[in-house]
Amino acid sequence: MKLAALRLVAVALSVGLISCSPVPPPEPKPKPTGLNAGEACPEWAGGGRQIVFGSELDAELGGVVLGSGSTGVVLAHMAGGDVCQWLPYGKQLADRGYRVLAFDFAGSGVSLGHGVLLGRQVEAAADALRADGASQIALVGASMGGASVLAAAPTLSPAPAAVVALSPPTAYHDADAAAAAPKITVPVFYGAGNMDGSFAESARQLHDATPQTTQRQLVLAPTSAHGVFLLNPETGSIEIRDGLTTFLDTYAPPA
Repeated sequence: MKLAALRLVAVALSVGLISCSPVPPPEPKPKPTGLNAGEACPEWAGGGRQIVFGSELDAELGGVVLGSGSTGVVLAHMAGGDVCQWLPYGKQLADRGYRVLAFDFAGSGVSLGHGVLLGRQVEAAADALRADGASQIALVGASMGGASVLAAAPTLSPAPAAVVALSPPTAYHDADAAAAAPKITVPVFYGAGNMDGSFAESARQLHDATPQTTQRQLVLAPTSAHGVFLLNPETGSIEIRDGLTTFLDTYAPPA
């Protein structure tokens, strides 16, 4: 009887010891690599790969790469924005077979740097996309990004296959699109809403300043949508969406 009671006490003590043992902490979740560009839109950025580039500019530029095609597309955002502006359209391009890099300009989103020329940042993004596996590059930008890709187009080496500027101003800070347009020799697409303030006139001026020997296209749509929002199926312009698709298929097809 005493032996049985002692056994019960021993079992109770062992159970108590187990229940009082400290619970090991959970394994820490892996942290995103790089600068975590697009952290405000994980539903879009989560499907891509983080990339960091720009050390040659004394900058640390973060971006998201989508897709794996040999034709690359650099997406340059509008003022006050970041990669999240472009990632929904970037996903569409990746689904069509492109390798896409949406990046944050220095001082925007997660990117670090000061006094770095906007056009040089676009060039660095193109170089990073080539290093990632793209054999040819299209430059696509909206508003501030539109002026920036135009500024980069004449000096990028190797030259881009095509350039797209949506709602581009003739200049934005150091990105002088008006000075660059007469030097552009690769196919270029200009798009704007004809009810979007001065941007329709800017797009027209830049188109007219581009050499007539260059394949150039201007689409002015009946909308007030601006920049990236021209491509939004709900708020944008089907003329510009379809025109841009045809333009890219013609001069920088997915491969």
